[in-house]
Amino acid sequence: MSPTLLRAWERRYGVVEPGRSEGGQRLYSDDDIERLLLLKRATDAGRAIRRVAELETDALRELVREDRSAMGPAQVGDERVDGALAAAWSAVEEMDAEGLETELRRAVVTLGASAFTDRLVAPLLRTIGERWAEGRMRPAHEHMATEVIKRVLHWMVEPSRGETGGPGVVVGTLSGEMHELGALLAGATAALEGWNVTFLGQDLPPDEFAHAAETVSARVVGISTVNPLAVDGIPGQLESLLEALPSGVSVVLGGPAASALLDRIADSRLYAVESLTDFRTILGELARD
Repeated sequence: MSPTLLRAWERRYGVVEPGRSEGGQRLYSDDDIERLLLLKRATDAGRAIRRVAELETDALRELVREDRSAMGPAQVGDERVDGALAAAWSAVEEMDAEGLETELRRAVVTLGASAFTDRLVAPLLRTIGERWAEGRMRPAHEHMATEVIKRVLHWMVEPSRGETGGPGVVVGTLSGEMHELGALLAGATAALEGWNVTFLGQDLPPDEFAHAAETVSARVVGISTVNPLAVDGIPGQLESLLEALPSGVSVVLGGPAASALLDRIADSRLYAVESLTDFRTILGELARD
């Protein structure tokens, strides 16, 4: 379980009450750890955290035992993921835009949507970003790959528009944040979970997100940022967004350092996630609320 998800559960549902060290660090007992693992297994099986959080530990054990028989299919094998990743990376190095798009679309079908986003696209984006930052990838290769990945993610999101009957989510980046691929990946993930996605793109002020959320009756606003503390004004923009949104709309902030803002903004509607797995879990909980 990620620290981000753990803190969200503690803040909203009081699932455990850890002690504190002299330095203020959380201290979890063996009973706390067992309870958290049981809760994670229950929610992984499709249970709503708000319903299982109130159960005693003995009841949770029994519930998890009952759910074991309903486990889903095994994960896609590493060899298939590695093969798809190698093919995609080869196309990036060869500046083969058509080949890259073909490989990515094929991977959506052969790997399944969740494995595609979590285990292929996310690592591919990280590698591209790292090599570009280190000067080991020419800008032309990075731009080509980015545009192809955008097209494929848009292609994944498009069928969900207005057709799923699911709850609505508005996704994009706040003013000053120019990197939209994380938002696109989040939008694709939400669409695959049955949400109706409205993608706003990059560099928009809070009032535009609030307006869009009200217009499409969204339940969630998803904000992507590479580092919320590195872009001037992101914390203040989040506070303004929370103030402008109706009380029933939650905000999910995603990015490598998203959880750093939870101590700064005390609002139970704000969630921070640092992986697509956590984002998927939070969306599932909010859809069931």
